[in-house]
Amino acid sequence: MMITKISWRNVWRNKMRSGILIASIAVGLLGGIFTMALINGMMESKIQESLITELAHVQIHKKGFEVNNSFSDSIRNFQAVVKVAENDSLTKGCSPRVIVQGMASSANDSQGIKIIGINPTKEFTVTDLPKFLIKGDYFKGKRKNQIVIGEGLAKKLKVKIRSKIVIAYMGPDKEMVNTAYRVAGIFATSSPDFDKGVVFTQSKDMWKNAGQEFIHEIALTSIDGGSSPEGLRDHLENDLHNKQLNVQTWRQIVPELSALAETGNTNSYIILGIILFALGFGILNSMTMAIWERSRELGVLMAVGLERSKVFIMIVLETIYLSLIGSSIGGLISIALIAYYGKHGLKYSEGTIAGFSNIVYPVLSAESFIPLFFMVLITAIIAALPPAFKAIKLNPAEAVRYKG
Repeated sequence: MMITKISWRNVWRNKMRSGILIASIAVGLLGGIFTMALINGMMESKIQESLITELAHVQIHKKGFEVNNSFSDSIRNFQAVVKVAENDSLTKGCSPRVIVQGMASSANDSQGIKIIGINPTKEFTVTDLPKFLIKGDYFKGKRKNQIVIGEGLAKKLKVKIRSKIVIAYMGPDKEMVNTAYRVAGIFATSSPDFDKGVVFTQSKDMWKNAGQEFIHEIALTSIDGGSSPEGLRDHLENDLHNKQLNVQTWRQIVPELSALAETGNTNSYIILGIILFALGFGILNSMTMAIWERSRELGVLMAVGLERSKVFIMIVLETIYLSLIGSSIGGLISIALIAYYGKHGLKYSEGTIAGFSNIVYPVLSAESFIPLFFMVLITAIIAALPPAFKAIKLNPAEAVRYKG
């Protein structure tokens, strides 16, 4: 008990040094936590945007479609498959889609595109493209042959709302289907490739223009969310018992997106490691200076009978106190900043960068925050060991004559 009191009093003997050290720990922890939250927010934002614009959580295709992407690889008896998928206990939303590679043309230019034919009502249950609309609407009214395109494609074709564009693709009978569509809406995401190469229209219009009904993809969302789509995939595989169908999660469909999240975590810990390394050196230098200045005092304590082990504990406790105070301050500030910017967003550029949104919403779970707190504490204790060992190696007879 006496050692803990002495250690606490020693912390405040040199208020300036202690204040600087506490501030450095707080800023270090704040920098580490907020950097991790920013990276996690960027990665999660990218993944969530991909899920709510096109991917959903799970997709069903005829085997071979993902390789050939052929019009003929449509799902046979798709109504029955859709019914089974909708009735699964883990299904939250289900949307059958037509997926066709084609060409979009205007009087000014043309562009190769991916055409996604949807039922807007069902599509609302799996994606949220209207969130990204910047002009027009999302298939409102009963007008036929409406199309929603990206801002990149609109600029390429030099079209605007209510402009006409011609969509051409190879039909089910291997005959070209050419149809004039009117632009109903224009969206803008953080992906220039998506905005330039993907368009949405209604599947009923495509069926009418092609002369028959067909579905290439069934997109689903899980009640467990996008982070755990494997349960729904396994359920569907058991429910369907159809070897001609391929049921995949978004991680299987776009593995690079999943790898992106893992890369973000790795980068976060590398940055945190650099910060902790610098923080450890700061603590080491500060405590070494404190031992040097207090050599006479420590010599007197050992000369009057204070055990060297207690001197060692006293030095380590001083560092722990400083670390706890600095970590608490840094942690509270971090929580406040993450809560604020997690709600309002942090705009770091005027435009998208490398496919990432220019507004990031920091995200950090309690599971990640608690280990960070202890990592700072462990770093401080390790940094305190060399000065503590230096203190117990002092020769009392020489230390008491020290006049530094």
